Amino acid sequence: AEVMVPAAEWAFWMDDAKMNAAPEGMKGAFAGVRRVFGPVAKDVKQYEAGKEILPGVTAIAAPGHTPGHTVFAVSSGSGKLLVLSDTTNHPALFVRNPDWSAVFDMDGPQAAATRRKLLDMAVADKMQVCFYHAPFPATGHIAKAGNGFELVPVQWSSAI
Repeated sequence: AEVMVPAAEWAFWMDDAKMNAAPEGMKGAFAGVRRVFGPVAKDVKQYEAGKEILPGVTAIAAPGHTPGHTVFAVSSGSGKLLVLSDTTNHPALFVRNPDWSAVFDMDGPQAAATRRKLLDMAVADKMQVCFYHAPFPATGHIAKAGNGFELVPVQWSSAI
């Protein structure tokens, strides 16, 4: 199997100097990442943001949550989807209040700037979005609302 990892993310987590300089509470995260990737390190394919990593899938740098955090623009025909990964944590909070940051964001101000940029992009490009940490259906469109945004969920149907 091929394991794909953003090059910036790999460089951060695999850097011994960064691990040694990290606060004590973060050293466990470094150890966890290394434990997960250790057995497959030889199979890891690093990729750069800003490039198509698979047909129709473009990696977009989204730093803040982590240094190499990445989101994905997926296109097929005229359809466009923005996979926001951990950029928004929970949309009920962070779509409405994009300038907030979560304790899980390693660089709160950078995460907020990235979030606002991506939500603006979703509005401007009329992209459908999906989230890792959202209640069902976890997908919809973004609309401007005051100083923030709102998630307009897609209409879900059990019928195909």
